Amino acid sequence: MNKPALWIEAEVDREIASLEQRVDALKQRIAESRIQDSAQRTATEAEVRAVLAARRTREEVIGGELFADPAWDILLYLYAASLTQCRVTVSELTLASAVPQTTGLRWIAKLDDLGLIERSGDPLDGRRIWVTLSDEGEARMNEFFKAIRSGLSLT
Repeated sequence: MNKPALWIEAEVDREIASLEQRVDALKQRIAESRIQDSAQRTATEAEVRAVLAARRTREEVIGGELFADPAWDILLYLYAASLTQCRVTVSELTLASAVPQTTGLRWIAKLDDLGLIERSGDPLDGRRIWVTLSDEGEARMNEFFKAIRSGLSLT
């Protein structure tokens, strides 16, 4: 026996209302998560990029051979990417570290060994490796920028 059209329409309306409630609940959870994430972060992408730019200016003015610090450049670059939820490849990161590729790769491996970053393969392109800050790496970068903002040392 077929159901009357009005009954089916009412059933569809109830289902739509239920889905809308679930979507609203998900939106609320996402908004709360974003608020929590932004509260834990202590720097903006612009601030991190300004630190990177200042490092490059210092190298140009004083000389890069005195200030080679690829590990710090890698951490800063990944932190800036994290703040904007951008993905970074190993190739991009070695360029950002401003050292020869082999040196950049060694530092990426060292930071991974220390648990500050994580590498993961791209399932769509086996040649590409993605790099992100680990939870520990992000926590330390947050702590650093919090200390800089407050003008206090970490000791």
